[in-house]
Amino acid sequence: MKICNFFLGCIVLFVIACGDDSSSASDALSENQSSSSSWIASNSSSSRNDVKNSSSSISVKSSSSSAKRLSGEVSGDPLQIFKTRVPKKAVYHCDLTQEISGLEGDFDQKDWICSFKYAGMEGYVYVQSSPTGCTPHWGFYPDISVDSAVLYVNGKYETLNDVTYDWGGNHHNDSFRFSYDGKVFEYSRSSINFAYRPCQEMDCLKVYEADGTTLIEDGCNFYSDDLSKVRQLPIVCRFANLEDGSFGDFTDNFELCPGDSRLPN
Repeated sequence: MKICNFFLGCIVLFVIACGDDSSSASDALSENQSSSSSWIASNSSSSRNDVKNSSSSISVKSSSSSAKRLSGEVSGDPLQIFKTRVPKKAVYHCDLTQEISGLEGDFDQKDWICSFKYAGMEGYVYVQSSPTGCTPHWGFYPDISVDSAVLYVNGKYETLNDVTYDWGGNHHNDSFRFSYDGKVFEYSRSSINFAYRPCQEMDCLKVYEADGTTLIEDGCNFYSDDLSKVRQLPIVCRFANLEDGSFGDFTDNFELCPGDSRLPN
């Protein structure tokens, strides 16, 4: 994302002092970027990005704040499971100079792969998305619409048609949701830093009834002071690199963010 902001220095000071707002994904794109059939990777190595393979073993990372942490890793290499694209840069230009003098910028496509791990179900979800608008608020941020999404769970592909992505306001505490198996799964965070900003990708699941509001299980427990209950449904998320479409590996390297109030002084 490239942003030209004449008054950015002033705005940043106000943003840090304020709480966060969030926005829901906007209107759907008139044309999907790809059909669900193109998401399934072939067995040929040429169909995947040339990046480091993720380990099939599950490791548990220790932390000074907790003797043992659950892992969001699952077996398999998602880059062999899905045929990914290289997101395009600057596909939407936002110009808010009429509303906020000097505020405009370009937004890119945003794709990600996350592990899925709940109640004996394991796999990955791959989402492709594009900016379709922008919202002014202590600066501005993009409105994102999901192009397509596929869930690979317990060896089967499931096309998801109701995925929504929330940029998470100016602090970019983003999240996304989808329906599956009669429930709504929300990918969120269990820790942020002192300025109410994320220090890493989405790391945990919240599970709701089909209505999307009745909470079944809060696997993040963001507000809990008991660290043994924080991040009880861990996942691993990685966003696509805009230069080559790579995702890195899917090792669960979660740690509580520096400045998290629950960390010991």
